[in-house]
Amino acid sequence: MMEIPDKIETVVTIREVISPSTCHAALPNGKIIFGFVSKKAEAFPLREGGRVLTQMDVADFSRGEMLEAL
Repeated sequence: MMEIPDKIETVVTIREVISPSTCHAALPNGKIIFGFVSKKAEAFPLREGGRVLTQMDVADFSRGEMLEAL
């Protein structure tokens, strides 16, 4: 039996930078989510129009943890 993942990874496009570690970003289908960089992750600059690898919980597609800039 195949295990169902609890997290997925996707690439988002930053639409609006809110703070150095938070932003609004668009999923590939256009849905806007709240993106954040974890305090325990290595910091990277967020910039409008930038593409970022993001991890999301399958139960909550309204926010995602930003893992690395692409």
